[in-house]
Amino acid sequence: MHDIVKNTLLRMILAACTTVAFGLLFFQLSVFNMRMMASQFMMSGVTAGIAYAALKTPRWRDGLAALFVWYIVLTFFISQYNWWLLVLFFAYIMGIAAAVYLYLYFVRREIVRGALQRVAASGVITAVANAVIILFLGLVTMVLGYSASNISLATPGYYASMVFRNLQLGTLIGIGFGVGAELAEYIIRRLEGGGAPESSGTPGSL
Repeated sequence: MHDIVKNTLLRMILAACTTVAFGLLFFQLSVFNMRMMASQFMMSGVTAGIAYAALKTPRWRDGLAALFVWYIVLTFFISQYNWWLLVLFFAYIMGIAAAVYLYLYFVRREIVRGALQRVAASGVITAVANAVIILFLGLVTMVLGYSASNISLATPGYYASMVFRNLQLGTLIGIGFGVGAELAEYIIRRLEGGGAPESSGTPGSL
């Protein structure tokens, strides 16, 4: 049990910190400004770290509770609360968590092999997830007309540029997460004496 907790914390911290570090490298301290698009590195990094750590343990359902707590913290304590943020953060947390799930599916099915392929796959999957998130938010604004969002006031050209911008950010976020995941698994293998990483304990459907 002690090893599971230790490895879970290691995975969560490294995945989150490496993703944020990639953001700092390209966007400096704006990653901590919730009014900037670069804040996705902080938000997505923590989300990916929690999801990854949870999906690699037998108690993966606890990760859902952790993601919910993170959602509450992000919505009500870190940012200035409004109804649009409830939708925005829900979309990003679910989208990034789904990307991590798909990444692990590809890894466990050995659809991608080798560290470079896994990191590249993480970048591609997260980029697509980010684009889907923007498409979802655009649909929400069109149907419900949230005036609190910038998307609702955007022209088609600006909206397309936002999708493209999120593809770019998603790629960098995914690469950062992928590097963090590889680093975490490498350290765990070394701590366990160079053997194979611990069993994920994730449901067989993954």
